[in-house]
Amino acid sequence: MKKIPFLIAAAFCLSTTAFTQSNPTLHLQKGQKFQVENKIETTSSTTVQGQAMDSKADITSTYNIEVKDKVNDNYNLSNTISHILMNMEMMGQSINFDSNKQEDMDGMVGESLKDYINKPQDVQMDNSGKIISDPKDTSKASAIAKQLNFAQSGYGTQMTFLAIPKNAKVGTSWTTKTNAEGIESTNNYTIKEINGGVATVSVDGIVATNMAMQQNGMDVVTKTSGKMSGEEKVNMKTGVIQTSTTTGDASGTVTAMGQDFPSSTKITSTTTIKAL
Repeated sequence: MKKIPFLIAAAFCLSTTAFTQSNPTLHLQKGQKFQVENKIETTSSTTVQGQAMDSKADITSTYNIEVKDKVNDNYNLSNTISHILMNMEMMGQSINFDSNKQEDMDGMVGESLKDYINKPQDVQMDNSGKIISDPKDTSKASAIAKQLNFAQSGYGTQMTFLAIPKNAKVGTSWTTKTNAEGIESTNNYTIKEINGGVATVSVDGIVATNMAMQQNGMDVVTKTSGKMSGEEKVNMKTGVIQTSTTTGDASGTVTAMGQDFPSSTKITSTTTIKAL
């Protein structure tokens, strides 16, 4: 239960793209490289037997993404998680992790993430930004790796690209929907301003999760729903996001040992993308 913030935060930080009526399209070049830094701050409360159990987590993840090739309308990417920094307070305990420190990588958290950090992952997406790779088998992934949703976000892909409709202008709006791996989201985008080929895009949406996993030998089911809003600055020609900030809140239940425990979470996600 105390790791629930990761699930909800991961759902909110996905900048999902898909085909819409105006068919927004990305325009990337082979050999392009990007560094993506995502910072997530969450505060969460779960009520157990009438008592609130509060937790807080600050997570910074850095991804390196390279456009390896374009085949027809699909892009082949190589994505690498290069750094993870965590500072968490749960049930009166502090947990700190820095993947750049060998002693942390040798510890329990590092052991659970060793198959992901500095391990390039092949990701394929279409020119609307939709991930079309076969999903990676996560059945043997650690609980914390599942909660961070690396595979579902395309190892940073969905934080990096937002396809803009052709001939878009101030006031242009469009909607995207996704439903994968227990996370369903609907995002509404509107271009607020265009300056030097960079669009300031407002976004708001709803996110619902219905996810099951095992923790400490127990089956745990999390069901939440919530709203998010924010703003992104996007290169209109390429669809590469420069910066993105979103906030959101969600509430629902955590079911364990045959009991439902009310939970609520507030999230702030900030992403910065740099060309390398």
